[in-house]
Amino acid sequence: MASSIGLNRRQVLTTLAAGAAAARKVVADTDGALHFVALDHVAIAVTDVDRAVAFYSRIFGNTVLKDNRSTRRYLKLGPCYVAIAPPAEGQPAHRVDHICVGIDGFEMTSVKRSLEALGLKPRETQVGWFVADPDGIQLQFFKMNSWNDLGATATAEQIPASSVIFPPAGLDHVLLRVSDLPRSEQFYAKLFGPVTQRNSNGRIFFQAGRSRIAVTAADATHPVGVDHFCVLSPKFDYDAVIKKLEAAGARTQPPEVAGAPEFHDPENILVQVMAPRTA
Repeated sequence: MASSIGLNRRQVLTTLAAGAAAARKVVADTDGALHFVALDHVAIAVTDVDRAVAFYSRIFGNTVLKDNRSTRRYLKLGPCYVAIAPPAEGQPAHRVDHICVGIDGFEMTSVKRSLEALGLKPRETQVGWFVADPDGIQLQFFKMNSWNDLGATATAEQIPASSVIFPPAGLDHVLLRVSDLPRSEQFYAKLFGPVTQRNSNGRIFFQAGRSRIAVTAADATHPVGVDHFCVLSPKFDYDAVIKKLEAAGARTQPPEVAGAPEFHDPENILVQVMAPRTA
């Protein structure tokens, strides 16, 4: 009996040690390959690419690349950008199609290994790995500053210069609407670590390098998906930029964060702008 008890104890200790080692390996792999820098870009699906490009260039500037093989455009937002294209076949427009998180020292094999170690099933593409969250929201994992590589497949497009309303300085955050907040919290914590901020309005935030991923519950008026993306811009006068936005054809709405303008583009996609101090 004594030897049997001793054997069971040894088995338990061995199992615990193996589990701890496996956990350490997952953390080590993830820390080594998933060093997030910031949001690299957001991609929006629209019905009229030319109209969307004209709208966003009036607001954020006219540095635009056109894909050589399609109607897709890329509009620079400081070190980041917004990709603008029609929806894929069978997919709806008027929405943010996916978000991309930039990884320092991105390498396909090691990033795949780290994502799989977290229990995820990444989908391979020529531009990194895609993972769907529990609601099907698409997350792309790719190199940071991927704008610098776009010149291989895209060319500069001549967009009429205009007075820019917001000189863009990057992407501060995206807000995701989910069907089951506790389930999504577990999913995003696996990728980005523990929640860094909990707001009284039910929003939780995860840090992705310099940027943030905000998650909150969907409701009757706010369906599952990407609620909005937020662009950083140097300090501005709120009242003055609201007038300029409306003159540019934007549909503004009262801001949730004081001094941070919110507006809808022609496809009804919601955009927020924050000054670094506010963000």
